[in-house]
Amino acid sequence: MRGRKAERLFRKLFGAKNNGAVSPVISTVIISSVLLIILVIAAFISTNLLEIQISNAEFEQAKTNILLLNKVIQDVALRPGAASSIQFNQRGGGIGIYRSAEKINIEHSNGSLLYPFNSSHEFYVIKYRAGSRVSAAETILAGSPSLIADTSDSLGYIRVEAGNGIWIVLDYLRVRVANTTLMIGGAQYNRVDIFIIRLEMGSVSGSGTATIKVQNMGITTKTCLLGNGDAVTIRRTGQQSEELVLRGSSNRIVCVTETLIRVSIS
Repeated sequence: MRGRKAERLFRKLFGAKNNGAVSPVISTVIISSVLLIILVIAAFISTNLLEIQISNAEFEQAKTNILLLNKVIQDVALRPGAASSIQFNQRGGGIGIYRSAEKINIEHSNGSLLYPFNSSHEFYVIKYRAGSRVSAAETILAGSPSLIADTSDSLGYIRVEAGNGIWIVLDYLRVRVANTTLMIGGAQYNRVDIFIIRLEMGSVSGSGTATIKVQNMGITTKTCLLGNGDAVTIRRTGQQSEELVLRGSSNRIVCVTETLIRVSIS
């Protein structure tokens, strides 16, 4: 008796018209709904996987381009007025130039400032922000964080940083020091050359594919003669404070050379 009542209730709820089964229309709707849900979930997962793959491919391409940009900047730095450019894809990420909290100072022991040549000079770094779906470990791609760059090493320091997203950072907050011997008027001089690349911000505009243009805006040199008891201190101020002291000796010349590179984004 109870079984018949349950059967009549089932037919009333699902619209059954005979003893056969549930209405074919209702069955079709139920099956179609289930298949649609499965299809939507599968499409969502595949779309996310595709976006992750595209973002990671773009990030790897950005690494290659930053490494190439570093080589281009160091090449342009040797030729006054020279310029070059590189393109970056900004579908998921984006590239920009940012003011640095760190600076390079070179001071004489008498209190005079040998560098920067103008106290208003700013220092900038180039950063590429990866897409939100990119995950990567912090690593060094080129150069070294040390204040003094080896003669065979890159003057640009490139690394991947993780903090509020994934970033590729390129900066030139270091110097290259070279020692040579000169003969002037029959006297021998020990010459110390300190070479610096400083980035400055140019025009910034556009979206989508970005063209990074770098141009040598000039090379400036300042020279001083160190006597016995004199000293020159090279110091990087900011988050990673570090310094090098050059002691004076008879006939020792210090030459500080800066190449100014303007970075524009369009």
